[in-house]
Amino acid sequence: MAGGAQWRVIATIVTVVVAVDAATKAIAVRALAGRGIVNVLGGRFHLELYRNFAGPGNILRGQPVLVSALSLFAVVVIAAGAWMVRTTTLAVACGLLLGGGIGNLLDRLLRSPGPMRGGVVDWIKPTLSSGSLNVADLAINAGVIAVLVGLTIDWYRQRHDHRDTGVDSTHAQPGVEPRSSE
Repeated sequence: MAGGAQWRVIATIVTVVVAVDAATKAIAVRALAGRGIVNVLGGRFHLELYRNFAGPGNILRGQPVLVSALSLFAVVVIAAGAWMVRTTTLAVACGLLLGGGIGNLLDRLLRSPGPMRGGVVDWIKPTLSSGSLNVADLAINAGVIAVLVGLTIDWYRQRHDHRDTGVDSTHAQPGVEPRSSE
């Protein structure tokens, strides 16, 4: 079960991601409505208001209720997984994934045309991408990277600990010298 420190990290990141996502979406809706593609940084970066009713990569197009139900399921699974987080790296990953999931789920639940059918507000249009995204999407992408980094660090530590002692240090008893397997 996650400790108090990990829960504080998760809660803080979720709060920040949801707040920044909501604020930037509100600004984008107001500033980009009816403007088409807006070039930034000499055309190296673009902004464009887009309502995404489909899932990531436009999968399940025309199925907004299904996409909303799957989004809700994903948020519940991530929240349940938070109970098992034991490291700060995985707490950061969980906070990013949960914050991004909640940010986009709120759009699906609260925006028109109605609950479970609302479109996610996307407004960042990378030059090399055909799709658009938002802060919640960026948080989800960062969360996936953080999960991979965290799992790699855990794997490396377990492998390194095992080589040093010859036994799995997670099962060692205090005050008892581990026996070498050599």
